[in-house]
Amino acid sequence: MLLTKNQIYLNRNLSSKNKVINFIAKKAYELGIVENQDKLEQELWKREKEYSTAVQDLFAIPHSKSKNVKKSKIFVIKLNNPIDWESEDEYKVKVIFPILVPEDEANVGYLKILSTLATNLLEDDFKEKILEINDENELLNYIKNILEVAL
Repeated sequence: MLLTKNQIYLNRNLSSKNKVINFIAKKAYELGIVENQDKLEQELWKREKEYSTAVQDLFAIPHSKSKNVKKSKIFVIKLNNPIDWESEDEYKVKVIFPILVPEDEANVGYLKILSTLATNLLEDDFKEKILEINDENELLNYIKNILEVAL
């Protein structure tokens, strides 16, 4: 499954982009999604340096496609307070959707997941609902329904 309840983290007190990237790498390693925690952290930072993954004010989609990733997964991380995502647009971010995809699945699955999330983030209803939901099961079902339509 692309998204499960143990990949949803609500009400987190992560005060910087650095802490968020570290948190993603740590959880992905603990859940057996990646081979190497440090390598994932480096991959996420490499992508961020190419271009910020903040897609709208309050939202970011950091992502990695590599041999280090064992299986395609997304996470949902909602912060208690918006943080500076260090983007050119000076976006503050409160909701993060990390996408992790194995290199051999990168062309198909990765692009579908990324485009589905990015497209939905253009919709005010989607953004409002994501910000409003504070129950892991409800958020899981809402996002799974959105992704099932596209995938």
